[in-house]
Amino acid sequence: MICLKTSGVVDRVITTDVLAVGGSGAGVTAAVAALRSNVKVTLVSKGKVGNSGNAIMAGGGFSVDGESALKVCGMENADPSFTQDKLFDYIVKESYFISDQNMVEQYVEESPKVVNELLQWGKRAGQEFLFVPPSTWIAAGTCWGNALKQGIKENPEIEVIEDTMIIDLLTNNGQVVGALGLDIYTGELIAFKSKAVVLGTGGFQPFSLKNTVTDMTGDGVAMAFRAGAKLADMEFLLAFATALSPNEMKGSIYPFVMEFNMRNIHYDVRDGNGDLIDIPEEIIKISRGTKLSKLASMYYWGKAIAEGRGTPNGGVYLDYSSNSKEELERSLENFFQRFSKWHRYGYYKGEDMSEVKRMMLNDEWIEVGLGFEYSMGGILVDEKMNTGVPGLFAAGEVTSGVFGANRVRDGLTEMLAQGYRAGLSAAEFVKGTSELDIDLSQLESIVERITRPFAAKDGISAIKVHHNIEKTSDEGFGFLRNEAGLTKTLNELNRIKNEELPYISFKNKSRNYNYEWIEYMQVENLLTCVEAGVRAALMRKESRGCHIRSDYPEVNHDEWILRIIIENEDNKMKLTTRKPIVTKLPLYKGKDENVMAYFLNKNLGYM
Repeated sequence: MICLKTSGVVDRVITTDVLAVGGSGAGVTAAVAALRSNVKVTLVSKGKVGNSGNAIMAGGGFSVDGESALKVCGMENADPSFTQDKLFDYIVKESYFISDQNMVEQYVEESPKVVNELLQWGKRAGQEFLFVPPSTWIAAGTCWGNALKQGIKENPEIEVIEDTMIIDLLTNNGQVVGALGLDIYTGELIAFKSKAVVLGTGGFQPFSLKNTVTDMTGDGVAMAFRAGAKLADMEFLLAFATALSPNEMKGSIYPFVMEFNMRNIHYDVRDGNGDLIDIPEEIIKISRGTKLSKLASMYYWGKAIAEGRGTPNGGVYLDYSSNSKEELERSLENFFQRFSKWHRYGYYKGEDMSEVKRMMLNDEWIEVGLGFEYSMGGILVDEKMNTGVPGLFAAGEVTSGVFGANRVRDGLTEMLAQGYRAGLSAAEFVKGTSELDIDLSQLESIVERITRPFAAKDGISAIKVHHNIEKTSDEGFGFLRNEAGLTKTLNELNRIKNEELPYISFKNKSRNYNYEWIEYMQVENLLTCVEAGVRAALMRKESRGCHIRSDYPEVNHDEWILRIIIENEDNKMKLTTRKPIVTKLPLYKGKDENVMAYFLNKNLGYM
């Protein structure tokens, strides 16, 4: 084996059996599971473990079935009538039958044990999780993060490397043999030599208004794609009510969290002209106060905004004036009391809510937009979290398969269940494989690619390129799509890829905490993800879940209960389709007028 360090290509080499990538729920549970299988484990996080990734942004809750909440998690007031079979049924129908049902079974059956372990970590870390029947826990993202840190603390044999960005996967003869990383603060390049890699790096959000962390650039999705993994369901991205006002709270999810926790409070939705947006009472009845409200807002608010009836900032207004002052005062007091368990009283995630309260009590409308939260698409995996590339496993939002076209259930639960399973599978693979060397020529090629902008002069800023990706995604790939807009966006993405990405340069020539360098690698990954999503959206000539097309508004079950699969063929995207895997629930038939009419169809039997 060539000594990588002395070759001058990298600054450090770290050898392990299982490399878990990601400092949130999927990465941590994968690391713990692999360690318990008696293999050497290294956990690498782009930030601090438990304080990076989207879990820290959590404001709602996470859940299992009611029977398991009672019997596995010990919640005496859980509702055991909400069984695993019912949860399975809900997820498949909420996915518009696009989910692979073997993946849903894994989520339903394996999540209770891992959720309970997280709750125990949280308890020992002094965190409070509030249980709400039938089977949901509510907490702040900081509680979640502190519980994960406790899990790592209780497993000190896990080697933890923080503030390190994984740049690319390393392969030898088609098998993953490690990854290349960047120490963000020192600029050192680190070669991780491992027998297996688990990606728990989250999804992608290419839009200007999002309620996620800012670096949701699909790093793991794009790395896996370059390594030979297939992608699926990339056209499906979820948005929901996100604050546009007060200005200092822009991007906050407080409007949805209030709806979820103040279910007795009614609100009307008005367009930029002050006119009511017509939302059928049947839809309000089944969605308000639940996570199905997210899709309802995408559809009804999104249509009004796309028709040019949005507010000055491209949103809608929430009008709470139909409630009495006494009702609002009482509900806001209960809301602040509930969340004072995790936040300062009268605050939400560090933001003062007094202006929101004043506006509501004075019958002032609150401006909200559709901020994107979650990508249902990602790496194609099976129920063991295999990607199809030997030595590569993935878990959480970086994957696809559970939620199909629309997520109503919990991404937090998904990352725990899948992370733990991925760790077990990776450890099993390690025990049955022989060690392969890192391919020095591949490593040199990656290093040359990522360092090229240091030598470039008078080029374009990576930050500007990121902005351009967001702009064209907003225009053609957002919450309401059509052929012309998608085609224009795809053309613009190709222009960015050919005319901007190769000409990125850095003003800062130091490798020490160089944000331009980080952004350069992130925009390359984001471009891959958005291109895949737009191509899939163009191919899917119907509406389904979070893929809503004005030129194809009908949900066509007879022709389009298909997963769109994307593979890398000679550095070009090849799209194919296949039917979802069925284990219990037969695929649906017929057509629905639009994505919300689907839930009202009596043949579906959703409620």
